[in-house]
Amino acid sequence: MLLGATTIATIFVLSISKCCAFTGQSLSRRENDPGVDSGPVEQITAGPVEQITGIETESCLLWLSPYRLRVQDNAALQRSKELGPDGLTICTLWSHHLDLSIEMPPVCAFGLMALASLNSTLAGMGQQIYVIPCPVQPEDMVSVMKSTIEKIRPRNIVVDTSTIEKHLRVAHRLRDDLEKDPGDTPNVVEVFDDGLLFPNEMIEEALGRSRQGGRVLRWATFLGNAINSTIDHQIGETNGVYSLPPPLACERPIATANLPTANDLPLWTRTLLDQWGEVSEEEAIRRATATISTGKDPVDSTSPLTEQGSKDTKLSPYLKFGLLSPRRASKLGVRRRDLLWRDWSHVAYSIVNPLQRGDAVLGHMDHSCNKSDLDDLNEEEKERYYRWCVGKTGSKLVDAGMRQLWATGWMPRRIRLLSAACLTEGMNINWSLGRKWFQHTLVDHDRAINEVMWQNAGLVGIDPFYAALPWESPPSCESDEEYVKHWLTQQLAWPSYLKKYVELTTPLQEKVSSLAISSRLRLKQRGSYKHARTVSVSGVRVAWPGLKNVSGIKAGEVIGVGTTSISELQQLQQQQPP
Repeated sequence: MLLGATTIATIFVLSISKCCAFTGQSLSRRENDPGVDSGPVEQITAGPVEQITGIETESCLLWLSPYRLRVQDNAALQRSKELGPDGLTICTLWSHHLDLSIEMPPVCAFGLMALASLNSTLAGMGQQIYVIPCPVQPEDMVSVMKSTIEKIRPRNIVVDTSTIEKHLRVAHRLRDDLEKDPGDTPNVVEVFDDGLLFPNEMIEEALGRSRQGGRVLRWATFLGNAINSTIDHQIGETNGVYSLPPPLACERPIATANLPTANDLPLWTRTLLDQWGEVSEEEAIRRATATISTGKDPVDSTSPLTEQGSKDTKLSPYLKFGLLSPRRASKLGVRRRDLLWRDWSHVAYSIVNPLQRGDAVLGHMDHSCNKSDLDDLNEEEKERYYRWCVGKTGSKLVDAGMRQLWATGWMPRRIRLLSAACLTEGMNINWSLGRKWFQHTLVDHDRAINEVMWQNAGLVGIDPFYAALPWESPPSCESDEEYVKHWLTQQLAWPSYLKKYVELTTPLQEKVSSLAISSRLRLKQRGSYKHARTVSVSGVRVAWPGLKNVSGIKAGEVIGVGTTSISELQQLQQQQPP
């Protein structure tokens, strides 16, 4: 069941994302570098918490990541408690829309329910969370944060930061803006909690290093180094917060938005979320524990989606919003390889600038599949795209998966890979349209994972290992047959703009197989598959601070693939047939 009006009514709104190594930094300018304006991290130095005069109480304002909605194993919450014994205000920035007149993505609705659960827990400690609507641009975030700070006037400000958000430098920008104002400046402390299983300080050691300069990103190298390191490395204790200081009195009311209740959500989202059961920290722990449960020792789950005895407890949306930390999940029995695969996407996103921008990592390969946006597709191409969205491609496994996605906001990883290959390689549709559809429909949408996965599917990413995946293959085992039968016979409610595609006749298997063969031949002739194999084997090389570099290439930009420079690859690609 969903959390209803009674639970949510006292919440006030916010959003971004972050998530497990911890450093708490008090941000101050270097004394020997006066007058330096906002700039790179090198201009910021870590130091002890500054003593601020002019503000009488030891108070604190916590800007909590909306993707760390828990009290267990929460370094930012613990640090805020220490810095604000006389008063604490907890806020979070919410970038998702709250307009109930249009479809609300499942991931947004799941996040609202997670906020409600956290708020209920905080209420038991005499606290609450203020949710503040905000765009995702750093300058807009800082502006909203400053407006709130002026109303609260805390002595200390804690900014919760993770691996995939660190490049935004929000804490540094906020510090610089506050120092421009006359009077006492609050102490800004950045708590960097990377949200990974693998320790952030060991990332460099886990990546490959090239004699040609930069760091090499290869999943196999990262996995081998990381899985050995996490076995040897002490993960550390997972601590909880069981009491909090009283709320800090505000000089003026905080401008917040009222959150909708579960019953206010649009029908599609409400029906979908109802299948997930309880959205809470306790439920996340139950699901993680269920990964090692047996028939003799079953672990109850509130969701009908999770079958007893299944190793797949659909934990991903709980990890996405930080209801459970990766290190706690590991201790509870979740397979480390699965957690490290998530780490890999977050690490790559934090390092590779094109991923952060949403641009193809290997732009010279972006012709492999259609580059057109939705508005530029012709009618036949649009029909292909929407057939894929509603599960009318003719590939039974893909169609079952796409229908499951619409009904539940989730599908198994294997089916996600098949579905992505179907759209990009099979139907020759722009990979970014698949990225956008998954962002709209996934209940566990994670910007780093989604970006990495879809770029790989479009053969332009850091590791297109699954190139030429046989997406058209019919079910080959009993479990696949049952999966297909279940989802292809379900009666689903579709929005009006998709209904005409749902009513189309499904192509026969022979036509699907013919399309797959011709599509692979086209990509093979272009050299796309050969290039994809080279990328997977050799890795993408990116510029790295302090390492040998190519003049003019900024840190985080792509230098090449293996020992071949990006300029050489571009020249080679121009020689391939169109």
